[in-house]
Amino acid sequence: MSRLLILGATGGTGAALVRQALEAGHEVSAFARTPASIPVPHHERLRALRGDIMDAEQVSRAVSGHDAVLSAVGSRGLGPTRVYSEGVANVLRAMKEHRVRRLIAVTSAGVGEDQQSALWFRVLVKPLLRNRYSDMQRMEEAVRRSDVAWTVVRPPKLTDGRLTKDYRASVDHLPMGGYFFAGPTISREDVAHFMLSQIDSDEYLRKTVVVTY
Repeated sequence: MSRLLILGATGGTGAALVRQALEAGHEVSAFARTPASIPVPHHERLRALRGDIMDAEQVSRAVSGHDAVLSAVGSRGLGPTRVYSEGVANVLRAMKEHRVRRLIAVTSAGVGEDQQSALWFRVLVKPLLRNRYSDMQRMEEAVRRSDVAWTVVRPPKLTDGRLTKDYRASVDHLPMGGYFFAGPTISREDVAHFMLSQIDSDEYLRKTVVVTY
């Protein structure tokens, strides 16, 4: 079992990561601005860490002593943001400092130019979320330039559905499929499951992966 640092542990995907990692027997450090909101408040293998990903010193202390970092950091607003790019810069510096090699991070399928995306998404949603996607793009570029053992996971529309373990993964682009108007989706639980499955896997090492049903 591994010692995992989970960033963004109180969000939907982060919370799923915490629960599933503990169920799988990992030791988990959950990093969040409000640790009281972590979904599993008391567990013998869970350590809650209060901190802000924009604070390099706090991130450095959090990263130390772990085998892998899993990032589910997110931004809720529509305005300009640097939480993804500056946050991952702090993470990458800390990983280098403390010799932590494995990074698995979430961005979004909306970052890429993918004609498999539904038309309404390309015309309506992507322009609305352009600030978020632009910063995710900067984040991905920083990760690619680094020397860590990274995997970037790009889910499409996230849902609060159940864990199915029945999804598809494709490097760089959405898998071929008939999405039409509804568009592709995946549950946060299944995104977390995929991320955890990559901790000891080289299948998608230094690759950007889209996961969907």
